[in-house]
Amino acid sequence: MAELSRGPEVNLEELRNQLTRRLAMTLIAVSILLIWLRLLVWVVRPRYFPFIQFSLLALLLGLGIGVLAKANVRPILARHLLLWGLTAELLAAMWLFPDPWLPFLGLTLTFVGALLASGGGWLTAGAVGLLAVWLAHSGYRSSYPLLQLLVALGFGATVAWLIARTFYTALGWAWTMQQRADHLLELARDRQVELSRALKSLKNSNIVLCRMQRELIIARRHAEEARLVKEQFAANISHELRTPLSLILGFSEVMCLSSEVYGDMEWSPALRQDVYQIYRNSRHLLEMIDDVLDLSRLEMVGFTLNKELTSLELLVRDTAEIVAHLFRNCPVSLEVEVEPNLPLLDIDVTRIRQVLLNLLNNAARFTEEGRVWVEASQVGGDVMISVGDTGPGIPADKLPYVFDEFYQVDLSLHRQHGGAGLGLAISKHFVEAHDGRIWVESQEGAGSTFTFTLPIPEHHIPVSRPYMTSPLEPSYARGPSPILVVDPDPEMVNLVQRHLDGHEAVQVQEGELLPDAVRLYHPQAVVYNVPPGGRSRLNGISAASVPLIECSLPSRAWAMDHLAVRGYLNKPITAERLLQEIERVGNVQNVLVVDDERGFCQLVERILRSNGHVFDVRQAYGGEKGLQAMQERRPDLLLLDLIMPDVDGFQVLEEMRQDPGLAEIPVVLLTATSYVEDVMDQRGSQMIVRRPEGLRPFEVLRCLGAVIDVLEPHYDEQSAPEEALAG
Repeated sequence: MAELSRGPEVNLEELRNQLTRRLAMTLIAVSILLIWLRLLVWVVRPRYFPFIQFSLLALLLGLGIGVLAKANVRPILARHLLLWGLTAELLAAMWLFPDPWLPFLGLTLTFVGALLASGGGWLTAGAVGLLAVWLAHSGYRSSYPLLQLLVALGFGATVAWLIARTFYTALGWAWTMQQRADHLLELARDRQVELSRALKSLKNSNIVLCRMQRELIIARRHAEEARLVKEQFAANISHELRTPLSLILGFSEVMCLSSEVYGDMEWSPALRQDVYQIYRNSRHLLEMIDDVLDLSRLEMVGFTLNKELTSLELLVRDTAEIVAHLFRNCPVSLEVEVEPNLPLLDIDVTRIRQVLLNLLNNAARFTEEGRVWVEASQVGGDVMISVGDTGPGIPADKLPYVFDEFYQVDLSLHRQHGGAGLGLAISKHFVEAHDGRIWVESQEGAGSTFTFTLPIPEHHIPVSRPYMTSPLEPSYARGPSPILVVDPDPEMVNLVQRHLDGHEAVQVQEGELLPDAVRLYHPQAVVYNVPPGGRSRLNGISAASVPLIECSLPSRAWAMDHLAVRGYLNKPITAERLLQEIERVGNVQNVLVVDDERGFCQLVERILRSNGHVFDVRQAYGGEKGLQAMQERRPDLLLLDLIMPDVDGFQVLEEMRQDPGLAEIPVVLLTATSYVEDVMDQRGSQMIVRRPEGLRPFEVLRCLGAVIDVLEPHYDEQSAPEEALAG
């Protein structure tokens, strides 16, 4: 170890000795050359003999010869003799000759001194600088550029010191790496036999890998086909789900909120409670179906949270009331215990309710007798919710897998309990999205307890990346700046709000209002929604230096402009939204409802007659009958479905445009089709990011990083290498 530690020092001494010898030989050669040149000048112009110059050059020659003679015998003495001899020669030249460039030769000596002796550069620079200052202030060398000289000497000494230190460090590192390389080379020789065996195994593995690659290409093709089938299924099921759900939600809403339309009849409390349960659960089902359909149609990864401050006690008891019917007339009791005065939580009510419903449904299915309980209490900075049961429990070897997708504890075909194995996996995603955690404790034969936590807002510190793009703002600064969304459709603005966590989306109805909105809100960015393939309307609109993002997001305003209609509502509809559209049209008495679903036509008629207004409502079941009804009597407003057999809504609109008597009838679409998304799939979409003052390179690179992380390439088997296909 002693030899190992002094290795770099030995190498350093050898390098310094080599440098001393080479500098001495260079000094001898330069001295001889200068003496010869001075003699040549003296012979040509023999006015006087330059005795002082010859003396200094002779001393330089003697210095070089002396250093070279001592280099092999006493190397340390030779180094110091060379360094301080050159320094003395320079100081003598400055004393004897008035040339202002002479002190600047000290820059070269600082580098030589830094390499030959520790601190030699600083001492040389200090000696030259002190003599220059003394000569200048004494009046002998008033021509010296003193300030420039001192700055140059200081800078040169610093750079020389840094270079020397770096050189020493690199020398030590190189020596150490050489030792490691020798050790690794010896180790590599010892493992040569093992490496040969590994290469043989690798060759066999490569053959298997080529075969697997071919199988993966085929599997990828099948996955792409399955994805296309999934998207088509989502498009078709959208209409099939929304229409019956619209009837359930609509009629239950009328029964709950406007029961007087059914005449003078007495509703029992039990009947009112049951109808309310239908209405409340249908709304919950609608929220979940909307999320699933939006995720499928728009191909958005993951899900969004619509958080609001919520009382957990009310949520837990409300959810327990929803599943109370599962425990009636059975030997299982449901118990709810909530700690009083729990703090409000910032959560997505729909998601957490679904977590509780999944856990309670599982407990009810697997518990044949005993009890199921729900407990909620505060533990530190979290609220802990537990759902336990006295069921059969879960084997210990199966506990780590219960939250995996499609996992079933009982995989046999004759298992007593159904299900796809998704409930717990979905619950885990929802809880973790709230920065909580979920786990299970179970004992086989004694029951299971599923527990999850939700953070309390004032105690929760969200996890974020340790990256800062601007200085920290003072504590009194406001929160994140809002995002201005230029689009007349409020639903599209809500869509942006759900997916831009931490920013408030503010709607701007028209592009002409944008400059005023920028001055009022000082936004982080402006999102301008344009139809696929449409032209930008931001030209000429000044938005200071705010980033402008043009993109295509599904907006009902596109459908209204493209189809020339006054309104566009997606099923299921509510009375509030329908009446708002009718009020926007104005002066409506005679309403014609055209839909192939008789139940939906009846629902719309019931809604219109339950709000206190007097509407003359007619119904037409299908597009052809709707055209006939309009020819017989021109309505003030047409409520039209787009997807109908035989003559659909698009054909009805085309026939109305060609008939001058029907062309001016206001039309509001009531449909379950995703017309805007279909147009986006056909025309494609794009996103343009720009700023009036331009984007800086690091901003472009950060945008590239964000886009690349989101977008995924799509390949087919034709792009695969031929070797893989042949494997």
